[in-house]
Amino acid sequence: MTGTLFALSLVIVAPPAPTGLQKGDEFTFVGTVSEGVDRPADRFRRSHALELRVFVLDRQDTWADAAVFTRLTRTADVVTSAVGTVTGTAPEANATAAVRIDIVRVNADGTVHLLAPPGPTPLKLAADTPARTLPLIPLDAFAPFEFGIFPPRVPRNAPAEPFTIGAAGNRPAEVWQAKGFEFVTAERCQLLVMNQQHVDWEKPVGGQTSWHRAEQVCVSTQDGTARKVWRVIRQRDGKATAPAAWVEVKYELKEQTRLSGRTFDRVRRECEVAYAALADVTLLAPDAVKLGPKTFETRLVKLNAHLEETDQSSPYREPMLAARRALDAARRGEVSALAPLPATAPATVTKPMWPEAGQAAPDFKAGTFRLSEQKGKPVVLVFFKPSGETADRALAIADALEKRYAGKATVVALAVFGEVAAGVKDRDILKFTVAVHDGAAAVPVYGIDTAPRFALIDDTGKVRWSFAGVGAETGYLLKVQADQLVAPASPAPAAGTIPSRGPDLPLIVPRP
Repeated sequence: MTGTLFALSLVIVAPPAPTGLQKGDEFTFVGTVSEGVDRPADRFRRSHALELRVFVLDRQDTWADAAVFTRLTRTADVVTSAVGTVTGTAPEANATAAVRIDIVRVNADGTVHLLAPPGPTPLKLAADTPARTLPLIPLDAFAPFEFGIFPPRVPRNAPAEPFTIGAAGNRPAEVWQAKGFEFVTAERCQLLVMNQQHVDWEKPVGGQTSWHRAEQVCVSTQDGTARKVWRVIRQRDGKATAPAAWVEVKYELKEQTRLSGRTFDRVRRECEVAYAALADVTLLAPDAVKLGPKTFETRLVKLNAHLEETDQSSPYREPMLAARRALDAARRGEVSALAPLPATAPATVTKPMWPEAGQAAPDFKAGTFRLSEQKGKPVVLVFFKPSGETADRALAIADALEKRYAGKATVVALAVFGEVAAGVKDRDILKFTVAVHDGAAAVPVYGIDTAPRFALIDDTGKVRWSFAGVGAETGYLLKVQADQLVAPASPAPAAGTIPSRGPDLPLIVPRP
């Protein structure tokens, strides 16, 4: 990372007030998202191509409403060659892009909120449309959404001075500062830099992970939105100076236009249909079995009709197709392939902490599974990140535990920070049978900010043992703890023989 990302400018000139976004504005950004981990049991690099579209749906006196379409396509993975060795299969050549559409309200003061307009289409965007704060950017992985194009406004009374923006949850404030001007595609932009860091970043503490986030944003002086964004998040483990993990996001404006007339009406309708379809899946699919196939068949008929009317070249057709795949899966009684957007806690609310041994395990519902309904026998919760480099290890442990304690303990594999469909695919490639549930509802309740995580809960609902991360020893440690709560299931031995210990958990070999 170059020093220019953090250098301070000596002379700052206040820019003119931006005129703001206008109805029909459409911006297309392209870039990359790179992620790396360099820990003893988990080393990998991977990258995605990022495409971001912002389409302004409406403009009022004090706000503008826009659809934000995020598309991530996996492009490279340094450890891909090792995947086949672990799973016994070759990696998929052309991974399906991850797509999502969000609707945001950009207020005149520069603040931005996430809207949740109720369906069906056409969506009604008004002053009383439900809204909430933007979700927090993950610190240990790339986000499936991107709102860096909406930076804060520089205070006009002191444009050269650093200013802070309060962060939600228990994160420290963001410190921003203007640094002069640059030209991006012949447009004059103000350069802003931001730093946000863990309290122990400057003086790391042994045995603890600290982090630092920096952003550099080139902001249009015409409408106050970004033309170029560069974000770097780094993590340190203990007192080591070298980063143990990092995420880098870079993108810039590729194309800008303003739509009007029938073209505007068509694109707005496509955005709203795609948004409503994806929202429908998120809301209904977790209860697919209870609702029955008829509910989803009706929605599929309507969505297919919209797809027939949509131009094949429209970029907003892709999220409709993603919604159709998820609705069809729900029609068959499968869990939704789309994870809901995690809610952002208000700044005054303390983020829940991971429960320690002896504490009651917070209740949550994941599809057909509800933790409070399992009292009377132990429960093993395995939180894993679908398509992640540790997913196969976590699933191997969950599957072996389910076989070992069949009927005497409940083992639940919970997909977090990713699509459930990807977790199911990971399991199927490994030829495992353990059920995979959507763990998104447990993330805010348990304060989960990294995966994998394991929790052993006794028959009274209290946490007996927990562990973060996964390595060759994780399965053995979990088995030792679980054996104290329940004997492994095994056939009755023949007279005069030594009872079987049951199947051992597999030895997971760390990837190079």
